[in-house]
Amino acid sequence: MEEKKEEKESERKKKQTLLDKSIDFIFSNDERKWLIPIFVLGVILRFIVARNISMLGDEAVHGPHAIGFLHSGLISTFAHSPTWFYLTDIFMRILGVTMFSTRFLSFFYGSLTILVVYILTARIFSKKAALLSSFLLAVSYYLIRYTLAEMDLSALFFLTFAIYIFIVSAEKGKFPYLAAVSIGIASLIKTLSLFFVPAFLLAFFLFRKKEENKLNKKEFWNLSKRAVYFGLIILLVFSPILIHNYLWYKDKGMVDTYFAQYFDIGNARQAYTGLLGFDSGFLEQKFFDGVVSMAETIFRLDPVIVLFGLLGLLMTYFLREKRKYWLFLIIFNLFGFIFLILSNWLPTHYTTMIPVLAIFGGVFIDKFSLKIGESFKMERKIILTILVIAILIFQLFMLMPHLSSRGALSQMREYAINNVDKDSVVLVDSRIYRGRIAWLFSDFHYLEASYFSPILQLNENLSGQDIPIKLYFIECARDDCGWGTIKDNPQLNESMEQLVGQFSGATPQKTILGGGGYDEETGDPYFKVYQTQINLKPQIISVIDSTHEWFYYPVNYIPKEKIFDRYSVNGFFDGLIYKFAWLVMILSIILALIFPIKLGRDLIKDL
Repeated sequence: MEEKKEEKESERKKKQTLLDKSIDFIFSNDERKWLIPIFVLGVILRFIVARNISMLGDEAVHGPHAIGFLHSGLISTFAHSPTWFYLTDIFMRILGVTMFSTRFLSFFYGSLTILVVYILTARIFSKKAALLSSFLLAVSYYLIRYTLAEMDLSALFFLTFAIYIFIVSAEKGKFPYLAAVSIGIASLIKTLSLFFVPAFLLAFFLFRKKEENKLNKKEFWNLSKRAVYFGLIILLVFSPILIHNYLWYKDKGMVDTYFAQYFDIGNARQAYTGLLGFDSGFLEQKFFDGVVSMAETIFRLDPVIVLFGLLGLLMTYFLREKRKYWLFLIIFNLFGFIFLILSNWLPTHYTTMIPVLAIFGGVFIDKFSLKIGESFKMERKIILTILVIAILIFQLFMLMPHLSSRGALSQMREYAINNVDKDSVVLVDSRIYRGRIAWLFSDFHYLEASYFSPILQLNENLSGQDIPIKLYFIECARDDCGWGTIKDNPQLNESMEQLVGQFSGATPQKTILGGGGYDEETGDPYFKVYQTQINLKPQIISVIDSTHEWFYYPVNYIPKEKIFDRYSVNGFFDGLIYKFAWLVMILSIILALIFPIKLGRDLIKDL
């Protein structure tokens, strides 16, 4: 009788719709439903910061370069992997060019990583520990703080999801094809993702079927072949970057910054001398300095997660049945950390350390609360509630400067979209960083103020009649808006002040105040917008637009002739591999959008 009831209940569950299951789950006593508010909390915090936080230096490079990338014709760039630029441009076209859309990928994939950490921790340890781990990641100051126009958080999603897929495949005795593809996509978003590949290759040996038996020669070669196949799939997905460098070198004798830095091919390293460290090669002589420096940075940016993570790491070491998972996660972080130290010390690259620390941190809090409850005869829920609230308050306190005010560039862009006439000329103070100017006004007829005098002289020599054109002048009210070096250039500052003097009699149409909690004083004037009228010949507008270049590329990739890494493709073989690279690129973009759907399906199955 009981068996028939169970069969009927099983059939009823199968017939339930996704909506029915979701409703049943939300109103059940299942503790896993706490994942919903945890995820929502993480999404809200990331959204606010992505919209608010002031722009960092590298964002003013990546952001403008993403605008119009869909018609650039590039299968890679001279400095970074291509998929991030294609995806960012797609969302910019959907959402418009705003601070949030420029940072959308970090917001989107950074939020989804919360769910990856949950499903990964649940599979390795327990669902209660998984909730705690996902909570730690949801409120991670480090990850939220770097929800920027950077590639790292997007790549991090695919790397952590690859860990999950690899483990599931290994436990089922299947080859982890999708894990390799996921790593390949990560590398097409951020080339440095390849630093984590050795951990996956070694994992084939960690997750071998007969763990209790000694590894024999036949099994060693079988596992080695699987690892090689795995690496070849990654290489296949990564191939557009290799093909880009091959074709560029063959036509122009140049390669991108990564090949120049690590392999010193031709004269490429010399071409990038002094450019953001791209000519530095490996940093092995400063290795120990790098370890100390970056360890301090990681701890400073997320002390709670680092502390609980290290304690959890020590605690779980003694769980023999979890040893292979423990080793996999450790070597994942270890290889990444070592290779990153040898190449680049930018803090944003080390966000990859946080998910693993959050996993171990959640396990520690889970075990710790149980032991404390037993020792002091307290309800475990009370202890967990106190710990969670304390962690949340601490993390929110760290985030408060980014949550409570909005950066000037975000406000300026919004003002330009809603108030500045597209047929006008926007004259921009040259004390504003050039990359910021390109991002702010890429879809306007903008002119850096240092070009204003030559343009006026040229206008006088042109034939035809002047016509009245609306002119907006954007002043850097704080004298240095992103360069950081204006104090060393008094001549530029003086010339800009003289130009500002020409508008001093007019009341600013808009004063935009600083905020966002980075290098802007909250509440202090950052930009001032003036509006007037100027007489110019219509043909001068195309001349003004021709000045729109930024960091090796024309803004909006127009005209294409000015693209730095543009090359000719000649011959049947080169044409064939070039088309293959485009095929892989298109597939990588499609798969990057499909993988979150797979995560959702796996998560629903788990719930």
